[in-house]
Amino acid sequence: MIRLVRKPSLWANFLARFVFAIVWTGAFFGMSVAVWRRHPDTIVLVVLGCFDLIAIAILWDLVVRFWRTLKHQEPFVEIDRQSLAYGDSAQVRIVESHPESISEMGVKLVGECYAKSATDISSYRETKTVLTRCYDEELLRLKPDASEPLSRLIRVQLPKSPPADGITWKIIVDSHLKQGGVIEHAYPIRVRENA
Repeated sequence: MIRLVRKPSLWANFLARFVFAIVWTGAFFGMSVAVWRRHPDTIVLVVLGCFDLIAIAILWDLVVRFWRTLKHQEPFVEIDRQSLAYGDSAQVRIVESHPESISEMGVKLVGECYAKSATDISSYRETKTVLTRCYDEELLRLKPDASEPLSRLIRVQLPKSPPADGITWKIIVDSHLKQGGVIEHAYPIRVRENA
């Protein structure tokens, strides 16, 4: 079986949050110190104090997310073939080694495509392109036992033809955490056009 790679990785998501937290906290703490030294006006310090409290909350969220990312390992997803064609089926193995923090887990086959919408009102014209799910099929939903690792073998069946042009396919494993929150793990799969 061929192991699929999660995209984007959990650490890339954490790194983006880390950069945002550093910029936000640095800007508002720096602004608070500068205002406090030059113009210790009470109302301005109260407003900046509110933003500083938000910065502290962002830092706390960063610490919690770091702990969750470090503790919650992503599940392993393996597929029996390198690439599929439309109408093909494949065996997919889902392995969750540490289900202690998960209350519910689901597996879906998802096809994503870009959808365009146009607005045309006399002199106002606008075209929006949005990434949307063109295909969504739930393959498995379960509540794992926290005492033992989870391993399931499921069958994935692709539709006979693409539901839209330019579609990308993913296997998504969504983990509902016991302390709240949902982590979606997306594993892209290669699908080729029928010859």
